Amino acid sequence: MDDNATSREILTTYLASWGMRPAETSDGPSALKMLVRAIESGDPFQIAILDMQMPIMDGEMLGLAIKADERLASIRLVMLTSLGIRGNPQHYIDIGFSACLTKPARHQELKRVLAMALSDGRDSAPHYPQETVKRQTPEELLAQLSEIKARILLVEDNITNQQVALGILKKLGLRADAVANGAEAVKALASLPYDLVLMDVQMPVMDGLEATRQIRCPRSAVLNHSMPVIAMTARAMQGDQEKCLAAGMNDYVSKPVNPQSLARVLAKWLKTVKDGQKSEAGPSEGMARQSEMPPPDLPVWDSAGLMERVMEDRDLAIAVLDGFPEDILQRIQTLKASLESGDAAGVDRQAHAINGAASIIGGEALRAAALEIEKAAKAGDLAAAALPLPALIQRFECLREVIESQLKMWRNGHAHSDCRG
Repeated sequence: MDDNATSREILTTYLASWGMRPAETSDGPSALKMLVRAIESGDPFQIAILDMQMPIMDGEMLGLAIKADERLASIRLVMLTSLGIRGNPQHYIDIGFSACLTKPARHQELKRVLAMALSDGRDSAPHYPQETVKRQTPEELLAQLSEIKARILLVEDNITNQQVALGILKKLGLRADAVANGAEAVKALASLPYDLVLMDVQMPVMDGLEATRQIRCPRSAVLNHSMPVIAMTARAMQGDQEKCLAAGMNDYVSKPVNPQSLARVLAKWLKTVKDGQKSEAGPSEGMARQSEMPPPDLPVWDSAGLMERVMEDRDLAIAVLDGFPEDILQRIQTLKASLESGDAAGVDRQAHAINGAASIIGGEALRAAALEIEKAAKAGDLAAAALPLPALIQRFECLREVIESQLKMWRNGHAHSDCRG
């Protein structure tokens, strides 16, 4: 809970990168409602990070309200305080907080504090199991879906995203076909009996929202109008979930796709297909959101992040990286042409594609530059969109050099290095 949108976005990015399922809100009353709703749905929050300096209901008041409600009392609490704001950390511990942290919260410090808060034994016996969120191995993920035989349609126009998603689905033991836009998806669903659709939201020709509306329309030629449709969105911002649900989607996962999050959502919805039931559960309350605002100290290439997304499959990583430089180089050329011709929609489209591909492979510095261009183009400000272009090109060249060096090492049989710098 934090009334500062940028702070919330940075924190949710950190949390999602560790395999957690963060949800965020800007005030105390809505936070209480979310916590109670999560318990009622059987998927309770295990930890709450609260900003101290808030209007109306500050972090201390909310913490006291949480500890006073026996349904919520087992939730671990972490207080965020700003530099220069008076406050005795021991005071917060005494009233029930597990830890106190000064903003801005650094990546590793936040991770250490959360690990400590989740592992301490201060609270009495909880109403729900308290387990530290941990990443699952490919074998554990496979076990979740081992009894489910399903055919999935992946709708994704970005070739890098498509490669990674298909690779994850294959390792999970699921059959999947891929198409590049909503129109192709509707055509495929009219001819083959798929069990579930993974639908990108922003695509050319026909976007994911319109494609889903056609899937749900009883007059369309789609064979199964009630199949689960899971949105894949790189813009999981305020209001996006509502748009997806209004179009008829059942749930969503953030891009870049995380194997743990994807397996969890697939297991949830494919189980309803296998059992022949219509799930009453809505989308996951804490589904991870990808932030628009990247955290500071961005790496040129986060190789560890890529390996996690491809479930430590080096062959898949090599296949993805092989085609990445050429694809991005072509998109940069098209982006330049769109800027020169004054085509804001074209600039937005290419910057979005670069953003998505860079996110998948872990090119965080490149992603940040692409995101700046994308936001400016969406606002119709081409002059502002042109400003980050030199940085984008420079960061791409650095990334390409690092990737080429790593590919050479891999092919020569050397272990991969962590290229976070």
